[in-house]
Amino acid sequence: MRNIIVFLCVAAVILSACIKKPGEPVETTKHYKVDFKIGGLNHTVGEPNISFPTEPIQNFIQQLSIVAYNTQTGAEVARQTQLSGTANFGQVSFELSGGTYTFVAIGSQSEFGINQFYEADKNSPVYSPYMQANFQYWQPSSSSLDKRYKTSDTFFAKQVGVVISKNQTLEVIMERIVGLLNVLVADRSEYSIEITSEFSGFRFDTAVPFSTIENDFSSAVKHSKDGPVSFYILKNQSPVNLHLGVGAEPAFQILVARNKRTTVRVNWNARTYTTTVE
Repeated sequence: MRNIIVFLCVAAVILSACIKKPGEPVETTKHYKVDFKIGGLNHTVGEPNISFPTEPIQNFIQQLSIVAYNTQTGAEVARQTQLSGTANFGQVSFELSGGTYTFVAIGSQSEFGINQFYEADKNSPVYSPYMQANFQYWQPSSSSLDKRYKTSDTFFAKQVGVVISKNQTLEVIMERIVGLLNVLVADRSEYSIEITSEFSGFRFDTAVPFSTIENDFSSAVKHSKDGPVSFYILKNQSPVNLHLGVGAEPAFQILVARNKRTTVRVNWNARTYTTTVE
């Protein structure tokens, strides 16, 4: 009986210590403001991505998305997406509790989704852990087999293991993750060029493109009468198919390096070509 009384007394003391009295401050988790300064953007494929632009970033990209992940768990904890028509485009801030984070930034002249590609679902965000996270250019079809060519000038950056213990501004130097493919035909004044087997997405963790465009419905066709025939290419670890004419069989396979200008000079009748990379 005596032991029970002692136990109850101890429990009462512990509980009384945990109960806040009126007027006492309530302990809260401290949060810190994290701002981002975006750099590395430029207009010319082949230029190094090293400095901060002196002109508004809407001159370079139409969408900017920044995502924060808990470095230990990989869970997404914050995200902001801005389009160039919105006020204060490029000014992104997070309120984060103290901890270690991984930050990912994507900017592109084409609009894109995070962890999804079907444009009709853009108001239903998908959250994936960092190891599975990606961006994909928005597509008009919900089928992964019916994607269109949407690649445009696109930039990417990530910072891993950033300790947040105070208010701070992170300088983010973005790198161009696409290359530019130029096609010149020597023996024809007017011609059409089609590209197939391009990719439409990019993984954050490994920083590599993925998701082959299967049935592209001739969405990657350009005509010489409309000006120089050039394509931004996201796929840079293996070749894309180059077709001489719409719907023709692939004539050549061309590897387009990241942030390089690859120029293919074609002799249409002989079905030969030469390549230069700058």
